Amino acid sequence: MSNQQSGYVSLLGRPNAGKSTLLNALVGQKIAGVSSKPQTTRNRILGICNHDQAQILFLDTPGMHRLRKSAKINSLMNQEAWSVIGESDLVLYMIDANIGMEGLDRDFLKSIMKATESPVALVLSKTDRMKKDRIKERSHQVAAQIAEILEEVPEEKRSFLVNPEPIWSSAKNRESLPALLDFICEFLPEAPWMYPEDDLTDRPQRFVVSELIREKTFRLLGEEIPYHTAVRIDKMEFKKNNVSIMASIIVARNSQKGMVIGKQGSKIKEIGIEAREELEKHLDQPVFLDLQVKVDPDWVDDVSLIAEYSSLELS
Repeated sequence: MSNQQSGYVSLLGRPNAGKSTLLNALVGQKIAGVSSKPQTTRNRILGICNHDQAQILFLDTPGMHRLRKSAKINSLMNQEAWSVIGESDLVLYMIDANIGMEGLDRDFLKSIMKATESPVALVLSKTDRMKKDRIKERSHQVAAQIAEILEEVPEEKRSFLVNPEPIWSSAKNRESLPALLDFICEFLPEAPWMYPEDDLTDRPQRFVVSELIREKTFRLLGEEIPYHTAVRIDKMEFKKNNVSIMASIIVARNSQKGMVIGKQGSKIKEIGIEAREELEKHLDQPVFLDLQVKVDPDWVDDVSLIAEYSSLELS
């Protein structure tokens, strides 16, 4: 029997690069909210994946973004993303294959290479949406851009990039995942597993439940509202035949409350139906879900409320 391995692998990249979708696929169950909108992930979320003799501890992070004049929650999310670099045995920088490397990718990757003391690997995500010839073309294009970036990185740091041509991955096409996991294991130290074999995350159940409700809120609302939206679990009770959950959707303004509720309650009903279906899959039993909408003015700029509603650490 081979020796056990265990280590941390951080997932970094721009918003909507596919980090949470990949995490959920590797863990085998949804533990992080996913939507096409930025800021769906606000927290560092640990996902536990056991592969052969290795326990891989994935750290999903908020998408990295530039900070201009923005709410306090943005700076805390950026801090959450950058904090994992020093803890990782391997940094996976994810690039959406459909978009390729943009200016933000160049800036972030350059900063990561200057800061890291850990190996960095590039991953092209969402490759299921492209034909193989187009993926190869994109991969070569990214490799050429990476060569330019490395010229601007201190020479002693360049060797930290372990694959100038990115690995392909697709959360939907699961055939690509074993090769990705085998690759990751090459960088993990020999060490005993840190978590029981059946654990999927170190986050409490309430956190995962709030993430899944928030995901549906993001998916079903327009462009403006999700940024100001949080979900608080007020009560969660496991009964003999079902789970009873009372939750509040928190918004920052009264006008947003009306948009979340919708005409004659149509939108909150739609959110509730989809969230309940997702929660029943996650909890594997019937769910009674009571959703309320509450206004807490400008909570996105109040660090104590951000900590309460979004579980982001204060600094």
